[in-house]
Amino acid sequence: MVLLIFNFIDLQFTHKITTKEYHYIIGGAGLAGLTLAYKMMKNGLLEQKQLVIIDADTKIKNDRTWSFWTKNIQQLTDFPVIQEWPRGIIKTENRVLEQSLHPYKYYSIEGLAYYEFIKEALAQCKQVTWLVSSITSEVLESKQIITTAGALSYTDYYFKGHFNAKEVVDPNKVKATNFMWQHFLGWKIKVDKAIFDPKAITYMDMRIPQPKNGLAFVYILPENGTQALVEYTLFSGVLLDKEEYEHTLSTYLSESLGLSSYQIELEEYNKIPMTTLLGNSASGSCIPIGTLAGAVKASTGYSFVRNQQHTDEIITALAKNARPPGYKVSKRHFLYDKVLLDVIGGGSASGESVFTNLYHKNKLPSLLKFLDEKTTLWEEIKIMNSVPKWIFIKSVLRNLF
Repeated sequence: MVLLIFNFIDLQFTHKITTKEYHYIIGGAGLAGLTLAYKMMKNGLLEQKQLVIIDADTKIKNDRTWSFWTKNIQQLTDFPVIQEWPRGIIKTENRVLEQSLHPYKYYSIEGLAYYEFIKEALAQCKQVTWLVSSITSEVLESKQIITTAGALSYTDYYFKGHFNAKEVVDPNKVKATNFMWQHFLGWKIKVDKAIFDPKAITYMDMRIPQPKNGLAFVYILPENGTQALVEYTLFSGVLLDKEEYEHTLSTYLSESLGLSSYQIELEEYNKIPMTTLLGNSASGSCIPIGTLAGAVKASTGYSFVRNQQHTDEIITALAKNARPPGYKVSKRHFLYDKVLLDVIGGGSASGESVFTNLYHKNKLPSLLKFLDEKTTLWEEIKIMNSVPKWIFIKSVLRNLF
């Protein structure tokens, strides 16, 4: 079997490797894995230790866009942020709301730009190796990771970001109220006439057909007047054929945006698990990161800032020779996520009606603060007062008892 190692020093592939024991293994070169490797290097934690990243994908395609909001972009100035927006737009059947996001701004980073930034930085570190292979099993008792290219061992920690679908959740074995997909198709388009406002994101345009149990909306990130990422997104337990996403998206572009012609510059087609069944705690030498750790917020699918926070906590622990922690969750907000998934996924209320009430009765900055899990209990009560009370109260009781 051919063994490929991608070494950042010369950016070349080789077919040979000396059997070696590493100090750290990162399974999966996703957002969490690459961020952790970068911060380990930046903080001097690899000066005397060897790290191997295992992933079958060398990350040379723009497969996603990460978006987030923050009050203080200085915390993220290292990274290739491509755009910022100070205003947000919500569109429902009866109203169009446009509001300032102050004190927040909304930001975006393209996946490929992030991958290239991290790989270029890691190229300066001789202690980092990239194994192009798939993980087939883990023998944590003996600190071994088995890949399609052979077995590797480690002495310190295995940071587990890699998973297969059934490790996240088997949709056939759980109720719809525990699990939904955030699934989407997005096109970055270019048009001849300036129709986009480069200072405002369309956070949700819900004027499209809605699923039976869930929510559907279009999300627009303008780069300038003539270029934007336009994405058709659903929160539901049922995935669609790709042709269905394409049909809805093209219909939206022609009927809602009035576009008869446009150029598709790139495509994003993916899915993210939305579930409170994750949040695996650290066990022995295995430290879950990313989706497995619960760093993807169950009710929204946002993960960029949460992954940054978790990797910072891991770095702090490693610097003190302490055991890295799992991702810490707010118990109150964890319950809120469970309730929202229960209400929408279970069909107690339509996602469109719930989110319409939230946006019509609250300011966007207040909702962003709530989604950041920075609100007080009193602020949360005011937000919860804007949704169908009895439906949510029954869900709270179900999830508590």
